[in-house]
Amino acid sequence: MVTKEYFDDLQKKMANRSVEALVEEFNQQVGNTGWTSIRGLHDSVLIDTLIATGVDVSAVYDGVTISFKRKITLNGDKTRVIFA
Repeated sequence: MVTKEYFDDLQKKMANRSVEALVEEFNQQVGNTGWTSIRGLHDSVLIDTLIATGVDVSAVYDGVTISFKRKITLNGDKTRVIFA
């Protein structure tokens, strides 16, 4: 069971990571078809953290679904994720 404490801790950890580290973490999930509630929470916090830093994640997130089909990188000014 996911607790509020776990959620808060995960948010804090992600907020302290660089955008590049968040992109690397995203890429570690590419191709992983297994799903659990913990992974879903992780992925949601990851995307929310990227958005909070001002990064456009529309290449992989439509507001509902996150696609882990392809690896991503940042565009030149680090404001948008693009396919690697």
